[in-house]
Parts: sequence; structure tokens; C-alpha cells
Amino acid sequence: MPVRSEVEILQTQVEELTKTVLQLKEQANNDIWYDNADVLKLFNISDSTLLRYRKEKKIPFTKLGGRYLYPKAFFTKSLMEKLENKHLL
Repeated sequence: MPVRSEVEILQTQVEELTKTVLQLKEQANNDIWYDNADVLKLFNISDSTLLRYRKEKKIPFTKLGGRYLYPKAFFTKSLMEKLENKHLL
């Protein structure tokens, strides 16, 4: 394979990765995150339950400094799925 083709392939891959990173940055800027207090209040659960959910990886989270943050989109999606499958309960 000629060197020029390999360089073109790499340039295309870098461009695709750059687009993906920009999309992820834009999405992160638009995301709303809950903190522990929000989740505890919204779902009426205890600190120990929330800790257990994190340890069991039942909910996605990120730790920023000493704070745990949870993506609102996860809870919205989960609630919608429960509503759609309500007839199965």
C-alpha cells in the first residue's frame, strides 16, 4: 500500500474522531446532572441505598471532586421504560 494512501486513511480517521469528540463535548454541555441530594429526594431513597446502587453499578455516575453526579437522561429513560411496560407489573 502506498504511503500516501495510509496517510489519507489516517487523516480521515483523525477527522472522524475529531467530529465524535466535538459531538460528545456538545452533548456533555447540554446534559443535566443530578447530585446525591437530588436523587435521594426525587426517588425517596436512603444514602445507603444510593451507595449500594453505585457499588452494584445499577446507576451510572461520575465523581467530580468529592461529589457524585448522575445523568438525568438515565433516570428519564428508566422511568419511561417502566411506564411503557407498566402492564407487565
